[in-house]
Amino acid sequence: MRLFDFHCDTLYKATTTNGSLLHNDYHISIEKANRLEQWLQVMAVWIPDEIRGQAAFDFVSKCADNLRQQLSQAECNVYNPLNFNELVRSQHRKNIILAVEGGAALNGDIRNVKKLKDIGVQLLTLTWNGKNELGDGVGVINPKGLTNFGREAVAELERNKIVIDISHASEPLFWDVAQIAARPFVATHSNSRTVCNHKRNLTDDQFKYMVSIKGIVGLNFCYYFLKDNGMADINDLLKHTEHFLSLGGEKTICIGSDFDGAAMPNGITGIHSMEKIYDYFLRHNYNEQLLKDIFFNNGYKFCENFDN
Repeated sequence: MRLFDFHCDTLYKATTTNGSLLHNDYHISIEKANRLEQWLQVMAVWIPDEIRGQAAFDFVSKCADNLRQQLSQAECNVYNPLNFNELVRSQHRKNIILAVEGGAALNGDIRNVKKLKDIGVQLLTLTWNGKNELGDGVGVINPKGLTNFGREAVAELERNKIVIDISHASEPLFWDVAQIAARPFVATHSNSRTVCNHKRNLTDDQFKYMVSIKGIVGLNFCYYFLKDNGMADINDLLKHTEHFLSLGGEKTICIGSDFDGAAMPNGITGIHSMEKIYDYFLRHNYNEQLLKDIFFNNGYKFCENFDN
């Protein structure tokens, strides 16, 4: 099968634990992904809310260096495209795309947008759960939207063709981005708040807006974003998918697993579970073309069109 996963924390985990991307006991390794026909993986550098200032930017640089060093090993046979044009033209069947989860990485300096682009960052999640220089995340009480710097950053990110990710954003920040963004943006790992009433999930209005702008929304496997009470399983993932489809999301839904960054539901233990999930959906009357779109094509077409 072909898989395009828009969010995992594997690079963060490997960097902070001095681990290997090739061989490990994480949710994702290059070795485990080798069974896939094609694998495009967004690996995010998470910026915890307690990391701020120059330390946040420097940590991204450290992770980017670690990614390049590990992929330079001949046995990896994985490519790190520096932009979406490279990704689309790439003859490599395995690609890792660098992202940052937390606008604190900019350190409040607009010049750092270009610096992130230069080291290969292709997506930026504007906030994590707390407040940063760009605006408020979902964990802020009585949240506001974008700051003046946040508005400036949105324009500069778009100018540098870095995709804006609103997963973890407060609702006011989401709608501020919707008001000023000139390009489609994404929610790399966010589920439906109608199905599971968690503040990290998207409302129906937010999802329908993502459909209208031809953005994408990645299904998040974290169990407490899947079900209101108790342990979730694959069927709960199916419920979120069905609800998003009922809102016209056939070309909007993609995968945003949150592997190596979240607690998984019953039946999902890592990238080797993806074929099992695909087969489960097949058995529940999802046709092959729709599944190919969700698991790969929707994300790929977003990238294909973004630089045009």
